[in-house]
Amino acid sequence: GDAVLKEFALRIKKNVRGIDLACRYGGEEFVVIMPDTDLARAYLVAERLRQCIALQPFPLPDGSQVAVTASIGVAAAAGAQDSPSEIIKRADQALYNAKRSGRNRVVADAA
Repeated sequence: GDAVLKEFALRIKKNVRGIDLACRYGGEEFVVIMPDTDLARAYLVAERLRQCIALQPFPLPDGSQVAVTASIGVAAAAGAQDSPSEIIKRADQALYNAKRSGRNRVVADAA
């Protein structure tokens, strides 16, 4: 529940730069906006984050731990004409592809 979401957010914060913006984007979804970052670099950051989440259990308030994995979709602006909603749409499609192809993986948008 909330403890997992808080720990998830903390791990995102530890894996992105100060200029990046991370925010919750729905029940269990987060968006990270990374200015001046190309798709290849964003993919590397996403993979590092995925490993940070999957390789170390999350602590729970009762002292126990729970294993968590993450499916991540990555997209980058294709040009100045690319709207934020279009980029998010492509990232969401990449996320869907990550989940469909087995979960706990990073998939980059092909656009």
